[in-house]
Amino acid sequence: MHRSEIRLLIADERKIVRQGLIALFTTELGILVVGDSGDGLETVDLIRAKKPDVILLNTRMPKLNGLGVARRIRKFTKPPELVFLTNLHTESQMREAFSLGARSYLLQDCDFKELVFSVRKAAVGDFYLSGPAGRNMVDEYINPTNAEEGSTGGMTRRELELAKLLADGYSSKEAADYMNISIKTAEAHRAAIMKKLHAKNVTDIVKFCIRNNIVSP
Repeated sequence: MHRSEIRLLIADERKIVRQGLIALFTTELGILVVGDSGDGLETVDLIRAKKPDVILLNTRMPKLNGLGVARRIRKFTKPPELVFLTNLHTESQMREAFSLGARSYLLQDCDFKELVFSVRKAAVGDFYLSGPAGRNMVDEYINPTNAEEGSTGGMTRRELELAKLLADGYSSKEAADYMNISIKTAEAHRAAIMKKLHAKNVTDIVKFCIRNNIVSP
């Protein structure tokens, strides 16, 4: 396994769906399926054991549904990014999924290429939403949430974690090891931070973090 690989966990109650997705993802460079599970409680245990970067999660699962899984793993120190793949589309459920940290919410009739793209986007802390429902979610939920977090410069949770480490003197490699992510993912986060903060170098990141009380001077 290469450190640059995205560690993916697949959670769906239907074994045949999991097997099909595992077979498809073996054709994708840079993505490694580290496990699969058929119920929510098993999923939570596997996340602890396998430490995936991204979890592909169905909302409907026995013992604990997908939203319940999302609630539980929010308490983890380093929870994985969430991509929901479901056959049920309701606005309330979609909103709850994003309030619990989802990066993407796709219907099961989506194209596999779209699914792969959403996993790759999630791995670097970016959102992927498609269609009118997705655009409405950006306008009505995600953008207002980011606006409320102006003191973080619009950084995602993972980007903010990396910015703190960089401001504390960690190198990208050291920060990647600390966050249990690949150096490639850390560099992608760092590039996003630089862009969002209009920073030219790490010193600018440090200044921003001190100015906004993200780290102590």
